[in-house]
Amino acid sequence: MNASDAWSGTPVLVPAPAPSLELGIPSAWNNGKSCGRLIGEIDLAATPAAVRLARSYVRELVGQHFGADRSELGDLELLTSEAMTNSVLHARPRPDGTITLTVMHLDRYVRVEVTDGGAAPGQPRAPKEPLPVHGRGLLLMKALATDFGTHRSKNGATFWFGVGVREGWRLP
Repeated sequence: MNASDAWSGTPVLVPAPAPSLELGIPSAWNNGKSCGRLIGEIDLAATPAAVRLARSYVRELVGQHFGADRSELGDLELLTSEAMTNSVLHARPRPDGTITLTVMHLDRYVRVEVTDGGAAPGQPRAPKEPLPVHGRGLLLMKALATDFGTHRSKNGATFWFGVGVREGWRLP
């Protein structure tokens, strides 16, 4: 599988399936969100199944863009899973029922953005447990990401994180 296979509607030698929120719909290629080079962007249905699709999409896209081996992309996949899971579980989807995943290249940095409809109203906090199963996302971000943050716009709320380009990756 390569990055162009990560969503439906991509030109291939056989007719591609119609775009669907289950498979993901490619978004605009240049929406001016950030001052980096857009590698790819995809709209995914705000469902738990989107997490696996997002992880695969980022792995294939970044692997192709930089000529990186799959074994070098583990942190990027883990952080993508965490950001998408948080969005699916704790935020509202955008009005069309989607979450947008954006991948950019900024100098020696890969930036991944997850944009949703913002925090769900009245979201209950998990009870404090002595050995919690959940709630380690920010610890993962602090440990593995070069940087991370959030911003709001008319399109919703965006959580982003960045990972440094590894030695040996081919810079386009």
